[in-house]
Amino acid sequence: MKKYPLSIFILAIGAFAIGMTEFVLMGILPEVAQDLNITISKAGHFVSVYALGVAVGGPIMTLLTLKVPRKRLIILLVLFSIIGNLGSAFSPNYGTLILFRIIASLTHGTYMGACALLATKLVSRELSGRAVSLIFAGLLSSNVFGVPLGTFISQHLSWRYSFGVIVILGVIALLGIIFSVPDQKAKSVFNVRQEVLASLKPQIILALLITFFGFGGMYLVFTYITPILTDISEFNTASVSWLLLIFGVGSTVGSIVGGKLSDWKLMPWLMINIIILVIVMLIFGAIVPYKLWVIPMIFIWGLFAYSLLPAIQTRLVTLASNAPNLASTLTNSAFNISISFASFFGGLMIEVFDLRQMFFIGAIQSCIGLLVAFWSYGLDKKKSGRLRRNE
Repeated sequence: MKKYPLSIFILAIGAFAIGMTEFVLMGILPEVAQDLNITISKAGHFVSVYALGVAVGGPIMTLLTLKVPRKRLIILLVLFSIIGNLGSAFSPNYGTLILFRIIASLTHGTYMGACALLATKLVSRELSGRAVSLIFAGLLSSNVFGVPLGTFISQHLSWRYSFGVIVILGVIALLGIIFSVPDQKAKSVFNVRQEVLASLKPQIILALLITFFGFGGMYLVFTYITPILTDISEFNTASVSWLLLIFGVGSTVGSIVGGKLSDWKLMPWLMINIIILVIVMLIFGAIVPYKLWVIPMIFIWGLFAYSLLPAIQTRLVTLASNAPNLASTLTNSAFNISISFASFFGGLMIEVFDLRQMFFIGAIQSCIGLLVAFWSYGLDKKKSGRLRRNE
């Protein structure tokens, strides 16, 4: 069995902490809202401002820190993440928590990009892809284990202790990086002009829109999943963490299955995936008052929501083969803009509509992503048709 250096797993712990920083609030919004004496919709701003910080700050931070050695950069990013989470844990009011969420968000995208680049240099060439996947597995597993853990801690102690756990994980990652990650002298090659121009291609913009609409429809609902499960499905608060764990397992399985199906027929599978996701959300909205049906449905929902991400990521990397660095950052940006929009727009919607109707509104948003996917696929067909005629 081929072995990976300890440093890869340390970087994965850091990715887990950063992922938990983003997603944990989705499981503890009611407790945060009650403690800070604000509405649940206003508490959703803590999710949207973080996602917006990742979306806007990621590409900017990546471009500004190109010449910083990767290990030094990663250490600085983890430090800022620790500061952001420690400040969040002690925030006395809405404005302070918003500020520290912004500070933490600026580290997210650049950390993942820097770690991916560093991972390829810490292992042999044939292990580089799997080393990167291990670090991203750390990020994804934060949804499986981090959110339920944070929810459980919030319900039994305080939401502030949930951020305390993230701080501890950050300190572990920081010490591990300092002592286990070797210094890398070589600088990465990054042609800013080439990357920016390549990322402005119409098909890449369409792929980003597919991310925003197609995947974002799911987050329009998931941001408010805790009050949905407690107020409509009438689960007790102690059960929410276990239901989020089921969702996380489904999302992990979905990302693996989606990756394999993307290698089969990329765009056809992407469109089929969105269609199934829309159907699942419509069914979920219909059966959400019935506890017995919610348990399997939340797994299926996670499965088909996260099977979409590998397809979108593969599509973007394929389209921007000569600009992979910025394209990957923009994928993360589109993903987080969709989260930011979902929590903000969803907050407006729950002031007008019932929480249960969020499933149907989310399905409509994903249908827009489906239309964009059909448009993009049609452009592919036209291009291949012209190429055949010119041969």
